[in-house]
Amino acid sequence: MSLFQLAWQNFVQHARRYSALIFSLSFTVFVYFNFENIRYSSALGGLDAVNLERIATLLNVVKVVLVCFMISFIWYASNVFLKNQKKEIGIYVFLGLTNTRIGMLYAIENLLVGLVSIVAGIVLGTLFSYLFTMVFVRMSALGVAPQFSISVQAIAQTALLFSLIYGLVTLKGMWEIRRSTVLHLISAARQNEKVARRSGFLLAKALLGCATLGIGYAFAIKDGGMDVLANAMIATVCVIVGTYWLFGGFLPFLFQCLQKNKRFLYGGRRVLWINNLVFRMKQNYRSYAMVCILLICAVTALGCGFTLNNRIQAMREYSMQYDYQLISASPNQQEHFDALFQDVVDRSTLQIGQSEEQLFIPYSNLADFDIPKPEPDQCVKLAKKMMLSLYTDPSRFSTTLDGKPLECVGEVRRAVAGFMQDKMEVPIYVIDDALFNATFPEEQRLSLYNYKLADSHPDYAQTLQDDPWVEGVYIADKNAQSDEWLSTIFTFCVFLFLVFLIAACSILFIKQYNDSFEDIAPYAILQKLGVDRNVLKRSIAKECSLQFGLDFVIMSLSSFFSLLALSKIAGDPMEVVFFVSNAIILVFIVLCDLLCIRFVQQNVLS
Repeated sequence: MSLFQLAWQNFVQHARRYSALIFSLSFTVFVYFNFENIRYSSALGGLDAVNLERIATLLNVVKVVLVCFMISFIWYASNVFLKNQKKEIGIYVFLGLTNTRIGMLYAIENLLVGLVSIVAGIVLGTLFSYLFTMVFVRMSALGVAPQFSISVQAIAQTALLFSLIYGLVTLKGMWEIRRSTVLHLISAARQNEKVARRSGFLLAKALLGCATLGIGYAFAIKDGGMDVLANAMIATVCVIVGTYWLFGGFLPFLFQCLQKNKRFLYGGRRVLWINNLVFRMKQNYRSYAMVCILLICAVTALGCGFTLNNRIQAMREYSMQYDYQLISASPNQQEHFDALFQDVVDRSTLQIGQSEEQLFIPYSNLADFDIPKPEPDQCVKLAKKMMLSLYTDPSRFSTTLDGKPLECVGEVRRAVAGFMQDKMEVPIYVIDDALFNATFPEEQRLSLYNYKLADSHPDYAQTLQDDPWVEGVYIADKNAQSDEWLSTIFTFCVFLFLVFLIAACSILFIKQYNDSFEDIAPYAILQKLGVDRNVLKRSIAKECSLQFGLDFVIMSLSSFFSLLALSKIAGDPMEVVFFVSNAIILVFIVLCDLLCIRFVQQNVLS
């Protein structure tokens, strides 16, 4: 029998074991291919060149994230399967095969898995490419008709990239097999991975992990200016390291204590799943930490999507809040301008004072908006159109008026003065009415007249240009499409959320399902000894559920602070995003847990 025939036979026999890995890899290929297809095909042919170019730039950013994720995920999944294959591979030594030929056998079998994953992912991506594009267009509200288009370049690049990543991982596995001894190959799949550390050391490591997480949370919500990015980087590193230390210290410490507590251990027949978790603790806590970090990334990605989507809608309000905005040096022309317009839906007038290249508006002019009311020595800044703000401390916008210091007590990141608020090159502040009246006499003020008209209003451009009372005019362009590409950011973030979520659940599923093959013989012995089958089922369910539930609890805490940090940067509340994202993750985790329990029980107790 040739090496290829033997590898094919192994692949067919282990098809059930490989199914979870192939599904996960195929899903990754599916998503990456569809993003590539949108980039290189004519699926979005209805958009103008500027929007297409900017969407292509965003796609490149998303592709970089996906590539980094694919490398780490494939590396982890392949290592898990290699560990469990080593015992079987080691048997081939007794059949006369050298380590080199065994490595070749492993490579062929591994490449078959990769080939099936590539073909399945691209075929499914091709079949569902139109649906993917339609969902992408609908979620992004691009206003174009999606077209069915398949790019050969997208197929080639997806296959080439995945083959390269998977090929490198396979070469690493071959090298590891060639350097392994027969004893290592035989025993690798069932090595005792108990974390052999004293309780004091583990407790100290757990406390250090908690302290590091606390530092990360503190930096995440810390107010700042240009150092916000540095704070975010420190917070990210601290959360990753703290999560790893927490799982690496707290879990071994907890289960060692439970093992020593015989009353707990033997009560409710917990001895089976507790000892199983302790036996594999070294590999388990690393998997828990990786899954927890992936889930935090998923929630953060979704939070970024909602945050940026809210900011995009707020940015559009600047230009669409009013149809016409008129600047006049005369404060008493309200009736004159009212007579020019028909079908007026909304109108307002703002008094504006200018001092030292700054504009000031009295609070009473904007009292209908949800704006903090400033005291005589305070001000509120009206922000311009922006995606995110690096300045999360309002006091940094404090200013002076006629030499008198004004403390900034808030920043309004939405349109309250329309397009003029965004296009005025000087900062705009809302101040107390008494301070405004005392500082700016009536003859030194400008008046901003704002009009929102019905959709079918006439064109007043020429009339306003010829009006002697008009110093400047802004007319909203409702047909402007230059920023349509911004809407795709939310869609990209949602897709990344799903990719990270499915990857996290897949890692836990693959790990537990793959480990179950080691438990077939021990559970068979327990059944022969008379242990009730329902007891074994409950033991498996508790072991699986604990692993999924533990990650969800730690993830929820960390994601709360990550969304709180986003809320401070974007100026939008994130409570809804927190509950929605955690609810979605909980549903996924419960479904995956139930599926994992069913598959493991069938595999172990069949």
